[in-house]
Amino acid sequence: MSVSTGVDELDELLGGGFIPGSTTLIAGNPGSGKTTFATQFIYRNALVHGNPGVYVSFTEDKVSFYRHMGIFGFDFKALEKKRLFKYLFIPISARSVSANVLIDSILGSVREVKARCIAIDSITSVLQSLDAVGARAFFNSLINVVLKPLGITAVIVADLPMGVETVGYGFEEFLVDNIFILRLEEKGGLTRRIIEFRKIREKPIPRVCYEFIIGRNGIRLYLPYALGLKGSYSFERVSTGIPDLDKMLNGGFLKGSIVLLTGPTGTGKTMIAMMFALTGAIKGEKVTYISFEESAEQLANLIKSLGYDYEAVKDKLLIISPSPRLFTPGALYHYVEDLIVSTGASRIVIDGMAALSRQYSEEEYLELTRSLAHLIKTRGVTAVFTSLADFSLGEVVGISTAADVVIALWFNMEDSVIKRKISVIKARGSSHDRRVRELVFEKGRILIR
Repeated sequence: MSVSTGVDELDELLGGGFIPGSTTLIAGNPGSGKTTFATQFIYRNALVHGNPGVYVSFTEDKVSFYRHMGIFGFDFKALEKKRLFKYLFIPISARSVSANVLIDSILGSVREVKARCIAIDSITSVLQSLDAVGARAFFNSLINVVLKPLGITAVIVADLPMGVETVGYGFEEFLVDNIFILRLEEKGGLTRRIIEFRKIREKPIPRVCYEFIIGRNGIRLYLPYALGLKGSYSFERVSTGIPDLDKMLNGGFLKGSIVLLTGPTGTGKTMIAMMFALTGAIKGEKVTYISFEESAEQLANLIKSLGYDYEAVKDKLLIISPSPRLFTPGALYHYVEDLIVSTGASRIVIDGMAALSRQYSEEEYLELTRSLAHLIKTRGVTAVFTSLADFSLGEVVGISTAADVVIALWFNMEDSVIKRKISVIKARGSSHDRRVRELVFEKGRILIR
């Protein structure tokens, strides 16, 4: 039995969440997300799991807190009416601090709502008002006299100034069960939020640091296939929209497979990807087309050149052209996830992976593309990715091993004429045509000879 952290991905990583009755110290730089984490912990436990909670603040009054947290859709007023939540504001000044009074106030609020969870924000303001001996006595009493005997799972926030590694006086780190450090990092012109698991009792995790984002609904972790690979294709066939290519693939793509179209600029990757998308939309499927290289307007013109009316299918086919420069890897991962969930897409195209490779380091790019492939596969969505690598020159795409189907396109010079070539390099779980064929675009039609 575990107590939710309030963050779904973190619960998954920790095998369900916090150990009941444990105390977790959340320390971080200003603006790193400490209060959001603590708030989400209390809110989600009360709303989803019915665990009453108390939020103790030494710096923010109740009106301001409710207004700020309303941005994330956290409706604490509703929880308060159900006696699932209590907000306790205790302004701190050095002249009025009494450790016993603080503990009595906290204990009274816990008993009032029969709290199972508590967040204290921030402990730094209290401890700085006491000398080292008094601070240690207060912190020890809070944890070992109040919280643990009552079996209350706690998140305690601590401030960590820029450039400082030790939390507070230092003893705080030894008295808690878990220590999470939140920090901000600048990379590639973007600020990334990082969570570091400095100490976790009885909960082994695959790695120490993960990126997280703060979105409309609060905090979400980016877990790049940290928990192993899941999902598979089925043996149901999905048409590519190109009859000749369907024949080469023994009937089309297997549903839920990851397809990689790779080749130099101009070989026809976007044309094939668009036909795959259009075919699904015409059949009434929800389709999402993400392009990192061309605008939505330009792709609408491509649809017209193929002889189709975009207006007739746009309710089923969502075309978007985001800039990869606006996304950290974690933000892009969750952006794609939200699109799949919100649209209910059964087909997705990610066109222009080269733009991502220019935005991130090679390691980050490979991790992200593999994570996206893993995400899409677990959702049962059939996907087409496009890449600029030229297989005819021996160039290898790092994500080709994660793809179920790899289709290579390239150019050949024959009798002073440049001709497009196509070959199915691999098709997992299916027989396929292994010959090199010619790819021809003729009056809006895509032919393979």
